[in-house]
Parts: sequence; C-alpha cells; structure tokens
Amino acid sequence: MLRIETSARSSVAQTVEVRPDFHMAFTLIEVLIAIGIIGLLMALLLPAVQFARESSRKTQCLSNLRQVGVGLQEFHDANRRLPAGAIWAPPGEPLGQGFAPPGTIDRVSLGLASGQKPDRMFANWIIAILPYVEEQSLHDAFDLTRPIGDPRNEGARATDVPLLKCPSDIANGADNHFQRAGLAAADRGYARGNYAMNGGTNKRCLMRLSTQWPPGTCTDGFQVDGTNLATDTTQVWGSGIGGVNKWFRYADFSSGLSKTVAIEEIRAGIHPLDRRGVWSLGFPGCSVTVAHGIKGNGGPNAGADAIQGCGALSAVVGDLDAQGMRCSANLNNPSAEISEQATSRSMHSGGVNLLMADGSGHFVSDAVDPNVWQKMHKRDNQSSFELPF
Repeated sequence: MLRIETSARSSVAQTVEVRPDFHMAFTLIEVLIAIGIIGLLMALLLPAVQFARESSRKTQCLSNLRQVGVGLQEFHDANRRLPAGAIWAPPGEPLGQGFAPPGTIDRVSLGLASGQKPDRMFANWIIAILPYVEEQSLHDAFDLTRPIGDPRNEGARATDVPLLKCPSDIANGADNHFQRAGLAAADRGYARGNYAMNGGTNKRCLMRLSTQWPPGTCTDGFQVDGTNLATDTTQVWGSGIGGVNKWFRYADFSSGLSKTVAIEEIRAGIHPLDRRGVWSLGFPGCSVTVAHGIKGNGGPNAGADAIQGCGALSAVVGDLDAQGMRCSANLNNPSAEISEQATSRSMHSGGVNLLMADGSGHFVSDAVDPNVWQKMHKRDNQSSFELPF
C-alpha cells in the first residue's frame, strides 16, 4: 500500500491510500477468446495471402511468356521465318515400322542410341531463340553439329533458365531434371521449362499415308514430305507454327497473327522419368504441343498425354491423374510407346497462359469451347470464331 500526503488549500494534511488493482489481469477464458479471434483472423487472411502470391506468380509467368514471344518475333525479323519446332537428322525413322514419323521416338530413352542407331534429335525452337532472349552464351555452349544428347552438350542442356520457368510450377527445379537414359544411368540431366510451341491440334494420323488408316478416318491429320517413313521422310508438320524440320513465316498465317496460338504453357514433369517440360528437346510434351483439342484429348489441362516412357513413369509414381498429369501408358509393351500427343497444362487454377502470334499474352479458361480451342491452334483456319478473351 502506498501512502501519499497531499495538501489542499487548507493547512490540513490529507493521506490518500492507493492500492494496486489486481482485477486488470486477463482471465483464462479471456485469453482463450483472444486466441480464438486471432486464429479466425489468420484463417481468413491466409487464403487472401495465398491468392495474392499466386496472382503475382501468374503475372510473372505471363511476363516470361511474353518475353519468349519477343525472342520469337526477333528471330523471325532476323531470319525471315520462325524456328522449326525440332531439328531431326538424318531422314527417316527406321524404328517407327512405317507408322511413326521422325520426331516421335527417343533412341536415348530406349537405350538404343549407338553408332548404328544414333540419337537424331538436334536443336529445337528454344535453343534457336536463345540469342534473342539474352542467352547468347548458353546458345554458344551447345555444339549444334551434334545431337542434344551428345556428351558435349551435357552442361548446356542441364542449365536452368529462369525465363523459361513459370513460378507457379513446383516441379521445374534443379532437383528434378529429366533423366533421359533412365535412373540407372543418371547424369546432370535435362533442365525443365514451362513453355511449348504450338505444333498443331491435328488428328494423330498422316495425311500422305492415309491409306494406312480406315477409309475416311484420317481427316485433318499431320503432313509428311515422304512416303517412306523409314528412309526418306525429313519433315513433319501440322496446323501449328512449326514442325520437325519445318519452318513457317508470319505470311503463312492466313488466320491472322492475333488469332493463332504461338506458345503455350505446359507443366514440368513431376518425376525424373517424366520427359514433359524439357526445354532443350523438341519431342512432343517436352517443348511442343500436338494432337490435342477435339481431335485428341480436349482443351487445356484435359485428357492424357501420349509420351514415351509413360509406362515406367506410372509404375513409379502411381496415380498421375490425381496430380493432373495423366499420360497414356502401354504396360504390355512399353518399348512401343512414342511421343505423339501433348496438351497445354498449368498449375494455375482454372486455365493456362498462352501467347498469340502477334505477341499478346492471355489467360484461357479450361472451360473454353473445344471447337474454339482447336481453331485457335490453326495458322490457316478458314472459319470465323470469337476469341475466348
């Protein structure tokens, strides 16, 4: 107890007793209520924070995509044509048994790359535009006279390039490089990216060899420049902006640059055996999308990707569908799998980012009309349609 003496106007001294008020302390119930309120506020705030972060990541993803598009346009300005989706040599695909064209079979993954059956995949469209996206030194690190799988290209193909990555994708890191020759022969691997060239939404058949399919079934298929797939075929192309050893100019886009998809998002493979998203390889699913839409597996984030190695991947990972990364596996004969179909995918909620040939970037919903989605991927589409953005 404190005793304080005060004086009034009178000369009489007064003593005032001041006692501490112990009733100002919190009770247990009050503490619990306060904790509950704080927890409720945090629960309300956390989704908003996560939404803001994803919104920022999606914006950065689209910004990267636009920068890739600038590189594509500058390549066209300098070379008067767009780059090919993939460079393949020599002509033909003996392993395709007359049905699989060049650019669909990966000899390295099959363990068949040798002096008699060498790796045939050379540079792709991304390697071609590296000098135009401030990556001249990386471009120079490749020996482009040799296949990408050559040991001399190991360092370059294992390089992670931030510009080629969408920040929303958690699988595109340096700890998840693609092991092309399998886990038993692991090396530095192949780095991932999230952007693919539109190779066309055509049906999975070859127009020039349409007699190999039932009459009337091979309509709007892919084109080849030779009748013997094993020996003389050098080019493969569809309705998109580039193919195997196939180049196009903007003048070839009768649909209009603003109505033709040039580059679109894809997801990085979720396991070292998953080839999807490998930026230095021109195979479907790696850096090219093909045969999706109403002729294949639907629109973005839909259906299964037909890629080589799916059987081995499924055996290790299990339910790929639950992770939005389903692929078509041939469990009875994995060696017969080829890469011939892949669609646009992303980690964004409800859709994907894509870049039109005029350089404009947009977000397209998974619910886009499949017919519109298909027409957007045709450089020479003759029918009118409204863009979904």
